[in-house]
Amino acid sequence: MNKKVKRILLLFALGLTYGFMYTLPYMSRTFYDQMIAAMGVTNAQLGSLLSIYAMACTLSYLPGGWIADKFKPKTVLLASTFGNAAICFLLMMTYKNFTMVKLVWFVAAITGGFAFWPALLKGIRLLGSEEEQGRMFGIFEAMNGIASLLINFIMIYVLSLFADNLLLGFKGAVATMGVLCVIAGILIIFLYDEKLTYAEEKTTTTEKVGIKDYFGVLKYPAVWIVAIMMFGQVTFIAGLSYLTPYSTGVLGLSLTLAASIGTIRNYGTRFIGGPLGGYISDNVFKSASKGQVVSLGLCAISMAMLLIIPGGNNILIIAVMLLNAIALYMAKGPLYAVISELQVPAAVTGTALAIITVIGYLPDMFVYTLFGKWLDIYGDAGYSRIFIFTIGVTIVSLLVALVAVKLSNKYKANAK
Repeated sequence: MNKKVKRILLLFALGLTYGFMYTLPYMSRTFYDQMIAAMGVTNAQLGSLLSIYAMACTLSYLPGGWIADKFKPKTVLLASTFGNAAICFLLMMTYKNFTMVKLVWFVAAITGGFAFWPALLKGIRLLGSEEEQGRMFGIFEAMNGIASLLINFIMIYVLSLFADNLLLGFKGAVATMGVLCVIAGILIIFLYDEKLTYAEEKTTTTEKVGIKDYFGVLKYPAVWIVAIMMFGQVTFIAGLSYLTPYSTGVLGLSLTLAASIGTIRNYGTRFIGGPLGGYISDNVFKSASKGQVVSLGLCAISMAMLLIIPGGNNILIIAVMLLNAIALYMAKGPLYAVISELQVPAAVTGTALAIITVIGYLPDMFVYTLFGKWLDIYGDAGYSRIFIFTIGVTIVSLLVALVAVKLSNKYKANAK
């Protein structure tokens, strides 16, 4: 088997791992109404879970970045994946106890944040040459879509089997997440071959990465640029997560149709958006930064369409929601290729990603709680506030992407 095929298989394994790991903390994106009913919580309480998750992630990312640079990605990925499986089974037994539920979301930040996130992205970066970064992350996004689509449709199926017993169906769906995390860990054991990576000599475990490296990484403009663009994309994802209750409560879709479309929107569209964004970045513009400008612009336009779309026309509603997601994944997949384009060394990728993620994921600390309060206070009118807020932050990210393009052109000119 040649190296190219092996890399594709490994990207598939990493995509499965990522998809299975983040289904738990972000399951409200697809199963919002079911979680409210099964757990007996308010909109604000459900939103607070992601605030807890985000705060715990923020505390863990910096030491996690150091771990990701010190140890091989495979070791970190296995520890995180099997740990996540354990808390899925814990949630299955304690979901009626909101204190325990909050603890589960806190621990999920350790298994899915901490060193897992920077180790995963570092592992993907090392699978491709500098000219293949957009492609690698785009393919990974598509593979992630396969995993996420699979797990969510399995969960929908499990819930449908117990349509007359919501609590039993919910427990079965959560248990399914745990089993699939175990499967993902097994795939990593057999498919992750560290001989496939590029520039291994620059990323060995013997190289010391200490406190000074955190301060040294801060000097790279890419860290701040990618962090702000990530901030915008995370906010956009938060806005999209409310499309399911918006489509049922305001636009009139049924719960089953909305959950199915939500799954396709959140995960299936990655098959299109991720590879398309990577292709545009590597082949059309030959610049991940320029690809971000196009994708973020499309994000802002498609989100604005939600403010004027009428209810009752299911085909138009579904088309706009899918366009939102495709635009997002066009931006999200190749985002990390900007790190390479703006000349951050591979040896400190984990550290850089840790700092970027702390800043980029700050919206998770407050937006879900804020959005939930808007819905509790203003009812359906709260959705307009959510979408306008999201559009504004996306436009700021677009402006920063233009700065990235200018800086990239400068680096290329200096290289010549």
